[in-house]
Amino acid sequence: MNPASYIPLVMLYKKMMQSQAGQTPAATSAQTPPCYSQTYCLPEKILCGFWFGWSPRVPLANVPSQYNLICVAFLEPDGTGIPIFRPIDQNDVINGVKALKAAGKTVIVSIGGANDDVYITQSNKARFRDELMATIDKYGFMGVDLDLEGASVTAGANQTVIPEVLRELKDYYRSIGQPFVITLAPEFNLLRGANAPYKPIIQNLEGYYDLILSQFYNQGADGIWDASLNMYLSQNDNSHKKEFLYALTHAIVTGTSDYLYIPSNKFLIGLPASTTAALNGYVQNASDVEWAMRALAAEGNPIRGLMTWSINQDSVNGYQFMNRYAPIIERYAV
Repeated sequence: MNPASYIPLVMLYKKMMQSQAGQTPAATSAQTPPCYSQTYCLPEKILCGFWFGWSPRVPLANVPSQYNLICVAFLEPDGTGIPIFRPIDQNDVINGVKALKAAGKTVIVSIGGANDDVYITQSNKARFRDELMATIDKYGFMGVDLDLEGASVTAGANQTVIPEVLRELKDYYRSIGQPFVITLAPEFNLLRGANAPYKPIIQNLEGYYDLILSQFYNQGADGIWDASLNMYLSQNDNSHKKEFLYALTHAIVTGTSDYLYIPSNKFLIGLPASTTAALNGYVQNASDVEWAMRALAAEGNPIRGLMTWSINQDSVNGYQFMNRYAPIIERYAV
């Protein structure tokens, strides 16, 4: 790497050292989102994992405590475009949600996934809302993750009606004193451009969504141009992984380089738990993630934490992802 590329980070280190010495660094406007319940609240520092009921199986109740936000996958379409929840083992989910909530964890259910075909319009809105409420109430979920991918992002009236339903549900559950967390899990390329596919969804959930769990994987050579390095940083270039993680996240949390603006305190970087958990995007060296998160924190843009697909695949590797990154999150997240 060109030594000149270290200059911005050196400046960030100085800010960090000033802060540690009692001097006030540049202020950030980000505020930790409020809790809507005295019992459950999103933690300030988040290690989020997706969990599923198929192989490799992990009983939901056995998810390690370091995972403090669990997204249960998935509500998938029933053939008419309405996503429904069909777990392999209902009792595992019901008992697991109950156990995790008792341990102070936040457990939500995710809509969509890579193989989804969600299609919501005003004509089937009521059936979608009723199905979603029934699932939340039956299993005890504390909110919803929206993981629309492919054609489902723009299909039907998904960009307007789904946010409309989520707003209604959040207002309802708040009114009866229950938390209702809303997260979105877009692939990072869907946050880019004046007509970014997730732009209407995010705009229609402004003031309602809690977190963006952006997928920094499965995008191959896609990436971002870094003017300070005078080079293109692609997702699948492991030799510049730390620069990619920093530059892309910085662009998103500052709303630059043609990316939508997402406040840093509502943003999580999503990474694969293992080399087999995604087609590409696995981070070989944990130090690359630490470098990026440290730089973001030092410049006044600390992110909320990390997300992974998936807890199940992490379990196969002896929870390497969790053990690597929980301490880094503790040091450098909001």
